[in-house]
Amino acid sequence: MAVLSFHSFAEAFAAERERWFLWVPAGVAAGIAVYFALPFEPSGYFLCAAPALAAGLWLARNHLGSFVLCLAALALALGFNAAQLETRMVAAPMLDRMIGPAPIEGRLVTTEAMPEGARLTLKNPVIPRLSDEKTPAFVRIRMKGLAFNDAPPPGALIRAMAQIGPLSEPVAPNAYDFRRQSFFRNLGGTGWSHSAIEILDPSPPATPWERFLLMFERARRLVTLHVHAHLSGDKAAMTAALLNGLQSGISKNALEAMRVSGLSHLLSISGVHVSMMGLLIYVPLRLLMALIPWVALNLPARKIAAVGAIVATILYTFLVGPQAPTLRSALSTGLVMFAILVDRRAMSMRLVTLAAAAVMLIQPDGVMGPSFQMSFAAVLAMVAAFEKPFDEALARGHLFVSSAPENPESSDELLPSSTRRPWLKIIPQHLRDVILTSLVATAATTPFTIFHFQTFSFYGVIANMIAIPLTSFWIMPCILLTYLTAPFGLDRLFIVGAGWGVDGIISIARFVAEWPFAQLHMPAMPAWSFVAIILGGVWLCLWRRRWRWLGLAPILIGAMYPLVTPLPDLLVAPDGKQWAARVEDGRLAVANLDREAFTVTQWQQRLGNPETLDIHDLPASEHALRCDEAGCALRRAGVTVALPILEPAALEDCELADLVIAPFDIRDCAGKRVIDWSAFRAHGAYALYVERGALRLEASRLGRGARPWSPGWRDPRFGRLEASE
Repeated sequence: MAVLSFHSFAEAFAAERERWFLWVPAGVAAGIAVYFALPFEPSGYFLCAAPALAAGLWLARNHLGSFVLCLAALALALGFNAAQLETRMVAAPMLDRMIGPAPIEGRLVTTEAMPEGARLTLKNPVIPRLSDEKTPAFVRIRMKGLAFNDAPPPGALIRAMAQIGPLSEPVAPNAYDFRRQSFFRNLGGTGWSHSAIEILDPSPPATPWERFLLMFERARRLVTLHVHAHLSGDKAAMTAALLNGLQSGISKNALEAMRVSGLSHLLSISGVHVSMMGLLIYVPLRLLMALIPWVALNLPARKIAAVGAIVATILYTFLVGPQAPTLRSALSTGLVMFAILVDRRAMSMRLVTLAAAAVMLIQPDGVMGPSFQMSFAAVLAMVAAFEKPFDEALARGHLFVSSAPENPESSDELLPSSTRRPWLKIIPQHLRDVILTSLVATAATTPFTIFHFQTFSFYGVIANMIAIPLTSFWIMPCILLTYLTAPFGLDRLFIVGAGWGVDGIISIARFVAEWPFAQLHMPAMPAWSFVAIILGGVWLCLWRRRWRWLGLAPILIGAMYPLVTPLPDLLVAPDGKQWAARVEDGRLAVANLDREAFTVTQWQQRLGNPETLDIHDLPASEHALRCDEAGCALRRAGVTVALPILEPAALEDCELADLVIAPFDIRDCAGKRVIDWSAFRAHGAYALYVERGALRLEASRLGRGARPWSPGWRDPRFGRLEASE
């Protein structure tokens, strides 16, 4: 039976030989994931892997089995090497300690409006008492009390008295790593200031590339000023975000409503916005040329329109900022238009995987972010769902793609057959397709939403069915016309029109967010579950024969993770000054509850959103966690964990507790397990599990390893968690 099963498997694999290429991007993604999962920075010798495997691929070209193995290994090596090269290319110093208040100088490259004040990004900063080899390439300073209108001009050399320090680390093992994300954006420090800004030079010398980028920054600022001149509140902030790609000015309440309703993706300049910008150029330009007989008969009108769409997409990408999701969407849209130029199908599985591979090799770190993963998961699932029906309709002649597109009797576009269906039948069919598309996209992106955000928007399909058409057919045309008319001061009508649409989006978000069970909370998904679901989903989408349904097995196994994944009993922040323990009634007791709201929110999300209470408000019936003026003690399954506040109390706890955790150094606690200030400096945040009367510890920096984005990663003592701890 095993031989028969293997034989059937081999037959199915050979029968889908034309689909093997589609797995190359999956191998590239796996190689990138392996690179980021390593607990150490690999040697430069690993860069020889891809050339060596390419040579092996050439030598094994006549042997099918060896060829397939070499191809898979080559894809892995390409992804691994691309990530390693990117790390080496963008490597820049990152701050590991607080500095200031001190006068910080730098060239202003980005100004972001905030609900209170503005946020400035400075390039090549000059920081007192910090050598050049330790100075970051970019720092970000929040100027409290500075109005966006009063900010210095882009490109100016400025100085401000500011306090600046390191970027935040994960608040728990395997939690979101903002420091790693910032490393690949060359952002090495962040801070704040209340002082006035001194303009040292309003227009210092700049390279041609810097002048090119500053031109777009000035355009972003111009349209943002115009928006705030005609709109106000969240309506202005969200309209500006669609114009300049910056969400910093949107209030927390509006962002929360967008997130709960499943509409937050509309704020990130990605697939919907970029593709619509390309279509808003392509379709009118194509129709305009079709109205001129000589142009329609003598020029490749559709290809000219495609070139115009590509140019518009590139300009839009620079205007909103070439961030990871925007760059990915721009490349995908460009490939679709390129397919039109070479007379190929615009939406095929091969094109989608090519776009994925190109983006991953250009910007490997984007693979680890939710935007890339959710976008391509949605597109991959939709193409897979409609690929077979499309091909069947094509074979029956209901649709056709002409290889002679300029023939007046045909077109390269997908056109209805000569048999026209009545409108009363077409409208329900389109409505059905919209619902099916929304369901497929939601199903494909749900695992990524749970993994990254531990939430699921239950009514997201309903909200998106209304919000996406509103965005595509009203807001985005207004955005395009705003760009075209802003240089002439004629953009007021279109800004107001976009504001109406944005106001509708906000209303939908707030309305849906108030529905019962609008958002479901899940505990943090472990890596093994996430990998299993991804493998199953890719298997399901890339194959076409019946064996594709085997992909459901790993998806179902991965979805069972809440039944077998334990929750931590205690979470401690990277500085040791804030911690949270699960108590008997299911709530989360937090020390210094008002100190860091962001940290507590992250902990809640990872634990399935339990209610919180301050440790001083513990009920008398709570026996597992008891607190007094000297500190707290957590007792569970025969294990005692002491959390002292004062050093004398820590020495007393050393005699009674199995583990002592304190935000200061403890020197006289021999023979006991201790997590003190030295341990926090070396290992970051901690998670504690009590399993069958034994302690198990996890530390965030151990999971991340000694990497260039880790504080003190070149220190030989970094990340060593001694067995005695």
